[in-house]
Amino acid sequence: MSINEIIAAYNSAKEAENAAKKQADAMKALIIDFAKGAELFTTDAYTVMIKTTTSERLDTKALYKDFPDIKNTYGKVTTSKSIMAIENSSSNKKSA
Repeated sequence: MSINEIIAAYNSAKEAENAAKKQADAMKALIIDFAKGAELFTTDAYTVMIKTTTSERLDTKALYKDFPDIKNTYGKVTTSKSIMAIENSSSNKKSA
């Protein structure tokens, strides 16, 4: 498999992932609407439990603004890599 085929497959998979996420989010909203506030309901095929979760996170931006020295002591740096592969126009395609 060439690098161009790998990149094309990656882009295709990411597009499918994004489309599936949008569809899942839309179906989730429909299920929640159907439940009309119930936390548990059953159909002929499914038992559905809807759990509300609340989380609390530290607002590090505000904390660092109010206490700038705390960042030097407790700040944590993480590194990640992302990929964006944009298909070249057909006249500029190069093999890699």
